Amino acid sequence: MVQEFVMNVQGEDEAEIYGGLIKAPKVLADIVESLAAAVYVDCNFNLKDMWVIIRNLLEPLITLDVLEQQPQPVTTLFELCQRDGKKLEIKHNREGEKNIASVYVNGNLVASASAEQKENSKIHAAKVALKELGYESNTVMNADICGQLNGDNEIGAKQRLHEICGKKKWQNPNYKIQSEAGPAHEKRYKCSVEIELSDAILLVTGGVRSRVKEAENSAAFVMIRGLNDSKYI
Repeated sequence: MVQEFVMNVQGEDEAEIYGGLIKAPKVLADIVESLAAAVYVDCNFNLKDMWVIIRNLLEPLITLDVLEQQPQPVTTLFELCQRDGKKLEIKHNREGEKNIASVYVNGNLVASASAEQKENSKIHAAKVALKELGYESNTVMNADICGQLNGDNEIGAKQRLHEICGKKKWQNPNYKIQSEAGPAHEKRYKCSVEIELSDAILLVTGGVRSRVKEAENSAAFVMIRGLNDSKYI
């Protein structure tokens, strides 16, 4: 099981920051955890000494800075399609042990990919779609959209989005903190919001805000705008 995972990772063209071709087996995590614990005990519970010994086993380390330089492919794809007025849908189906994600733009199949995990299949399909549509994978929302994100028109957006989902009988929005930066007294947050429809999953990211609640409102505002532009509402 572990050997299969290692071979798959070695066979990838480049490091996969978001998702991999195969899910890491739980036993591998158990091995790493046990090894770290043993070294920690041998170092008389000195965290600095333990880190010196075990660091090489954990590198390369994926930090917040690295993640911010490599935008999440699904988020990027939704934002670019929203910018260009294109209707984007990602549909899922399962064949045997594989989850298959298919990307449709304006009703046309653009790309598909498979993986053991549903989320990873969506990520890989989004990567392929970005290339097929001629987008660079690190492209972000343009200034026109970002310029419309401000505290005034975002107030209450989270509540409005919740009401929209209720009226449409959609599942409740799912919010996640995508990034958190700055010292404790000047934290800055960026949140995403995802809505799962019967035939698609919609995902967008809002602007950077000083509070999580404000960041969620920003993401909700972008989602409402996208739903309106895509004629969902």
